[in-house]
Amino acid sequence: MTIVDKQNLLTKKSEQRHEIRVDKENPDLMMEVWVRELTFFDVQKAAQSMFQMDGDDISLNLEGYWRYAFSNWVVRTNPELTVDDMMNLNAYVGQQIASLLPKPDELAEAMQGGFTKANN
Repeated sequence: MTIVDKQNLLTKKSEQRHEIRVDKENPDLMMEVWVRELTFFDVQKAAQSMFQMDGDDISLNLEGYWRYAFSNWVVRTNPELTVDDMMNLNAYVGQQIASLLPKPDELAEAMQGGFTKANN
């Protein structure tokens, strides 16, 4: 059966809102983070940021991956943070936001055909 509605093939262009804690000691301090749905090409671009090739050598660049993910998949925050602000988050808040995004190993799985898991 051929799909008639092409909308079944495309990303929904939706953003998912999350609330995260920003202070380990005070569970009442929260911020909002909106993450967009990933496309096939998002996965490819993130992979280019994560793997660095130098001749025959390939190295893993986790910083490049997370910079790409925070810069491109986090679409807004409350309070509002710029990309530069996000690059300077404390470790706790950065980890909270990272937990909302696909992990590097999930990206590798997505590149091997498990694409739907990249949106978890």
